[in-house]
Order: sequence, then structure tokens, then C-alpha cells
Amino acid sequence: MTAPWEDARVIAGLTRQLALRNQILDGGASAVGWKVGFGAPAALELMQITAPLLGFLTDATVYESGATVDAAGWGQPLIEFEVAVYLGSDLGPGAGDEEARAAISAVGAAIELADVDLPIGPEHVDEIVAGGIFHTGVVFGEPDRNRVGLDISGLNARILIDGIERVSTSDLQAITGSYSRIVADVASTLAAMGETLRAGDAIITGSVIPPVPLHEGTEFVFALEPLAPISIRVAQEG
Repeated sequence: MTAPWEDARVIAGLTRQLALRNQILDGGASAVGWKVGFGAPAALELMQITAPLLGFLTDATVYESGATVDAAGWGQPLIEFEVAVYLGSDLGPGAGDEEARAAISAVGAAIELADVDLPIGPEHVDEIVAGGIFHTGVVFGEPDRNRVGLDISGLNARILIDGIERVSTSDLQAITGSYSRIVADVASTLAAMGETLRAGDAIITGSVIPPVPLHEGTEFVFALEPLAPISIRVAQEG
């Protein structure tokens, strides 16, 4: 089985993506962490990959909860509702489940905005990775520092669109797969590219439901109960 860092498409995309990240950081932005995408079984098969693709996050694309985003001019804007995990210690390559869990010091909610501006398919993996896997923005909830060791017990995801509940689920890893495996994969992929998954980094782990087109609502609320809800609004034309 080919690991992400042995896939020429992923290597080519990450080389360009990390160069872009360095430019953004040199321009004054601060590193926030990382994101993964295309981790669902159907997406892995579609893209002909063996692990989720990796992208970077900086404070240049962080929105406050309740902010309004203007998606005018976006190609195919989507919104995703994700669990964020926070590193309490550095994590190197080859970590097992127990080691990955031990590196996590907090868990919280996140909303990600994406603009799909490339065709989806295995022949476009390098371009998708190079562009950061369509990332345009992220909202973070308050991290729960009591959930050390990647404790997600008792969490339930409720998603409301314009005040109407769309989904309620406690099966948070049904689509994304194991969060500890995601953390380990991120650490190994970064190490192969000469980077380190560091204490203080956040990882948004993929949407707990299939991505929702942004045009389906004007206010999106993600309640990862019992944590406080977070939200984002979409500017209306005119």
C-alpha cells in the first residue's frame, strides 16, 4: 500500500503548498495548524489515495464565530462541520494509536468553508493539494481542555441551517475514520516533507456529514454538544 508521502502526486502538491505556506508566514500570518480532506472511504477510492490529503491553516483565514462571509465569485462554495483536535506535544512519524492519542490535549468544534474550483478526480490530486484542498476559511470553537487523550465520549453533533436542525449524530468518525489515525497520518506526512506536527497545532479532521452547499442557507450553526455552538452567516446578494 502506497503511503501519502510515497505518492508522487501528493509529494508534488505538498511541495508547492508548503512553499506557499512559507510565503504566507513570511508575510506576517501565524500558523494555526492543518486540515485533512477526502478521507471518507468513497473519497479515498475516488481519488485513488490511501490516506486523507493534507492542507495548512493560518490565522489569515480564521473567522470569529457569528461572522458573515461573502462568497460572491466563488465557484462551488461548501461548508463542513468538523471536530478539531489540538496537539499538546510534538508528534513524529510512525506514531501508533496510543501515541497519537497521548499527543492530543484538547478537542473542539470547527466549521470550514471551501471553494471547489478544480475537477475532482485522481488526475487532479497534485493541483488540489497544491491549492490547500479548496480551503477558504475556518471558525474554531473553544477547545475543551478536559478532553486530553482525544476523548470524544459523550459528544453529539447538531447542525442547524437557518434554525432548522439538519443532522444530529454522535457517530462523529463514521465518515472521517479514526481521529487518532488522522493525527498519525498528518505527523508522518509532514515528517516526510521535512516539517513537524507541533504542540499548539490544531487539526480539523474532516466533516462529520457530507459537505453542504453554501447556498442552502444563510446561517449555519454547529453545536458539538455539550460544547458551546459556533456559527457562520452568508452575505446575501444586494
